[in-house]
Amino acid sequence: MSTASQFSTIGAMILCGLAMGTAFDVYRVATHRFHVARWLLPGLDVVYWAAATFAVFSLLLNHNHGEVRMYVFLGLGIGVTGYFGLFSGTVAKVSGWLFEKVQQLFKLVWRISDSLAFKPLKWIVRLLAKMLDILFIVTAALLLWTGKLMYKPLSALFGWLWAKLLPVRRKFEPIVRTWRKAKGKWREIVHVFRGKK
Repeated sequence: MSTASQFSTIGAMILCGLAMGTAFDVYRVATHRFHVARWLLPGLDVVYWAAATFAVFSLLLNHNHGEVRMYVFLGLGIGVTGYFGLFSGTVAKVSGWLFEKVQQLFKLVWRISDSLAFKPLKWIVRLLAKMLDILFIVTAALLLWTGKLMYKPLSALFGWLWAKLLPVRRKFEPIVRTWRKAKGKWREIVHVFRGKK
């Protein structure tokens, strides 16, 4: 490999180290700002390191066909150390400020959405619920009133029909008595078998 290619790879690794440090600070500030649960942090750490490893090897494939040499680690070390020595505090402050502004923006959008959409929708739903309650009460009252009006005529009609059906009922009385006796016998048999158990 030529010297120019080696220096190009070292430069790329230094930039990669700077990017890894920046990403780590942004990730650290984000987990603190958004109060990420402690039990999630190990999984997020694994995701961070997997992404960093993938980025490093992608750069290596582009610059020196994936060859891992000592100067690769040297470039990464210079980049990461230089970042934490020179830029870490500034990046952490800027990241915190940006996340705070994003939170404020989301809160503002939520308030506007709540005022323009959700509160009117809640009011409409409550109004519809009250109207349905009133409709149910009025319908129930009308049905009761209609039932009271129809009770006397219908009871007279059913009484007249019952009297007119007396010959038919007399014809069916033997069948009904037989059915009742059979039903009683069946209950006695079932009771006896249950008692034996």
